[in-house]
Amino acid sequence: MLLDLLHRIVRRRFQSLGFQSRVLESDVGRLHYLLRDHPQPASTLILVHGLGTSSSTWLKALPLIKGNHRVVALDLPGFGLSTVKRVGGFCTLQEHVEALSVFLDCVAQKPFILLGHSFGGWLSALYAARHPQRIEQLVLVSSAGVYYPGVERLQEMFTLNSVNDARRLLNNLWYRYPWYFKPFARSIFRDLSRRRMNEIVSSIDVTHFLVEELARLTMPVDIVWGREDRVISPESVNILRKFVPHAGAFLIDRCGHVPQLECPVKFASIVNHILGEKTDELA
Repeated sequence: MLLDLLHRIVRRRFQSLGFQSRVLESDVGRLHYLLRDHPQPASTLILVHGLGTSSSTWLKALPLIKGNHRVVALDLPGFGLSTVKRVGGFCTLQEHVEALSVFLDCVAQKPFILLGHSFGGWLSALYAARHPQRIEQLVLVSSAGVYYPGVERLQEMFTLNSVNDARRLLNNLWYRYPWYFKPFARSIFRDLSRRRMNEIVSSIDVTHFLVEELARLTMPVDIVWGREDRVISPESVNILRKFVPHAGAFLIDRCGHVPQLECPVKFASIVNHILGEKTDELA
């Protein structure tokens, strides 16, 4: 009940910001997305959320994005209002990339800016490596998919077998865990169990980590990270820049794994800078 109420509030807020709710029917399933169009857009910005969340993750930051940009926020298959036709009710990592490719072929005809957070960053990097000509710019926010010593613990962290596991994950996502999330732990656990998150996590192994794909990221790349990220080590920034030396990097102080929610002003300032918009302050 609490989670349903939250989703209704979020949908109304997006409508007030000028976003339309759209659906793309595909072989993967029904892909829901939010669209704020513009008759003469300066660019198209595609937003891909992380594992276990939805397009609602951008709610705090989007009102702060400047300029006349066409903005598209996707719900990945099985999350938000998107569905999955696949037997088992979930998509593997590679199937998520394929679904993203199908979606982008339909909604973005011209080169676009692709911004992915966490698991969505991993998908975005894989897509960009396969379709570099489609990408105007790639932005990786607290991105998964980079191997570093200890990364194996992510599988344990995102495997939820109890409400306490969900509480622990929520706590790790933030530098300062917001009090208003605490009542939702039980509802979030039930929701993610229904969406087969454990199955998605268990389907991923080290052979899927980004290695040779990073060398194919020849387009402009920017990396955004919270300095206090307890989910994916900020050391990933150095690893990414080793393989993608032309990448820009922005680190946000006193911020955890979800800068778009925890530090929306700083996050939006960085995104505005990347979009070429004037901004008063950078992180």
